[in-house]
Amino acid sequence: NNGRNKKGRGHVNFVRCSNCSRCVPKDKAIKRFTVRNMVESAAVRDISEASVYQDDLRLAEYVIPKLYIKIAYCVSCAIHSHVVRVRSREGRRNRAPPPRVRWKDGKKVNPAVAAAEEAKAAAARGA
Repeated sequence: NNGRNKKGRGHVNFVRCSNCSRCVPKDKAIKRFTVRNMVESAAVRDISEASVYQDDLRLAEYVIPKLYIKIAYCVSCAIHSHVVRVRSREGRRNRAPPPRVRWKDGKKVNPAVAAAEEAKAAAARGA
C-alpha cells in the first residue's frame, strides 16, 4: 500500500511536514502528538519567584500552561530525526507498538526486566 492508509479513497488532503514543509499525503505522514512545558525547566524557578501569585496566601500556585502540538513529518525527516527507524523486511511485518518506556524514581525501567524482578521477589517471599 506504499506506506499509506488510504484504502479506497481516491485522494486525501496534504499536510505540510513540520521540519521541511514538504507536502505529504495526510495518511502517509508520520504524526506525533507532543505535550511540552511552555517554559524550559531552567526558567521555571525564576518565573515562580517573580510571580505575583504566592502560595503562602492559601492560593493555588500558578501552573504554567503546556504546549499541545500535533507534528506531522514526511518519511525522510522522520527517519533523519530518529522519530521512526528503518526496519528489516521481517521487522516491518510487526505491527505491534513498541514497548512503552516506564519511569520509576527518575530512571527508565524496562517492563520485561521489571516483571522478571517482581516474579523473582514473589518466589522468594513464597519460598
